[in-house]
Parts: sequence; structure tokens; C-alpha cells
Amino acid sequence: MAISLCEALVESVNCRDRQSSACKALFFVLILVASATAQSRLGSDAPVSAYSPTFDVGCGYSFLSSSMPTAGQVQFNGLQASARANFLPHWGVALDFGYVRTSNVLNTGHPGYITTFLGGPVFYPIAHGRTRPFLHALIGAGLVDGAVPLSGDTYLHGWVERPAYAFGGGIEHSVMGPFALRGSGDWLRTAYADSISTVRGQNSVRVSASILFRLNYHAHRD
Repeated sequence: MAISLCEALVESVNCRDRQSSACKALFFVLILVASATAQSRLGSDAPVSAYSPTFDVGCGYSFLSSSMPTAGQVQFNGLQASARANFLPHWGVALDFGYVRTSNVLNTGHPGYITTFLGGPVFYPIAHGRTRPFLHALIGAGLVDGAVPLSGDTYLHGWVERPAYAFGGGIEHSVMGPFALRGSGDWLRTAYADSISTVRGQNSVRVSASILFRLNYHAHRD
């Protein structure tokens, strides 16, 4: 192909003494292109460093504000425990256990609690130094034990076990060695029984702060 192109150039300009220079220049260009292509191919075939999965467990304080449409607002305090496995740089899976309680549900004098066991995917969009935000979508089961006032000093007490789910996110920050801090907030959906024993949906806002321990911590990751 290069020889035919050189001959066409010689015929168009009718100058034989430039044939050799043109061919040499074209041949040199072809060599450069071939060399660049080979280097690019070698670069693309170079092995990519593998991502080592990370595992962590955590435990901390949890505050939950729950809305009961036919009764009112109730605040709970308790704990949250979690375990996570991150198999990809931006993706992981989480298990989440929560237990929060109050000593007086809607001024009935009766204590109540909400227990949840959830799991689902976690997404880490970016990472900046020791800090990285995350989003999660969790689904599982929830157990709500409470009381609803009827009239006077009487109230209806019961518990409801139904599917539960939560959507939210938060931020993690490495502090020292294998230890890190995590703050999170999410919208939690559970269920409760109203004053006529009808099961209704219950919306809650949950805010948590936890201390994490990374099971396979490596200093170079920080």
C-alpha cells in the first residue's frame, strides 16, 4: 500500500528525485503508528490490580421518631448493630439490626419497642481520603410492640410483625487503625395496630451513630 501511494505521488508531481524521500517519510510514519498501536495494546492488556473485599462490624446509638396517623408521634431510643461486606470498590451488602424502645407510649404508661432486622445493597458513589458517603436500600422484617389510648385510662396493647424496609444513606470516616465512625439516616417503614385493631403502615425517621471495626484492615487502604 505504501509503495503504490509513493508511485502515485511521483506521477502527480513528475519528480523522480522526491520518490525516495516520500517513501522513506511514509515508511517512517507507518513505523510510528505501528509502534504506538502496539504500546496501546500492551497497555490495555496489562493486568488490573484486584480489589480485596472488606468486612466490618459496628454498633452504636439509634434515635427513631415514629408517626402513627391515628394516634400521634412517638420517640424511641436504642441501639443499632450492623455487618457489611464490600466485594467491589463501589458496592457492598449490609445486615442491619435495630432495637429502640420508649417507656411511655402516647401517655398510656405502657412501654413499647420496635425491632428490625434488615439487609440489602450499599452503594459508595465517591471516596475522599478517609471519608466516603454511601446510600443503602434495606428490606426485612419489623416487630412493633406498643399501645394506643382508647378512652380515659384504658388503652389497647398489642404487637405487630410485618415486612419492613428502609431507604437512606450516610457517611463513614476512618479515625485510627481498623476503627471508623459511621453516621446514617433513613426512612423506615413498619406497621402497627390502631385503636380498632387494624394494622396500618407506620413511617419513621431513624438517625444512628456507630463505631466500626474492620475485620481485615490493611494500613495502605487509608
